[in-house]
Amino acid sequence: MYLKHDGSQQDPVYSGDVLTLDLGSVEPSLSGPKRPHDRVDMSKLPSEFKEGLTAPVSFKGFGLDSSEASKPVKINY
Repeated sequence: MYLKHDGSQQDPVYSGDVLTLDLGSVEPSLSGPKRPHDRVDMSKLPSEFKEGLTAPVSFKGFGLDSSEASKPVKINY
């Protein structure tokens, strides 16, 4: 199998099957390079982040007290 057809190979033969993808059903997500299988749908990202702030210190957990996690913080940029 060739990823690039440069003319020196035989012409490719396709099965004739057609795949259809409704782009409206595709939801963006976020994942990191270290653990791409732990992806999070963007619609769930705010709740996952807030949950992780007060979860025990571990993977996805920061161990903050709930009173600390709800404090407003001023950010200058």
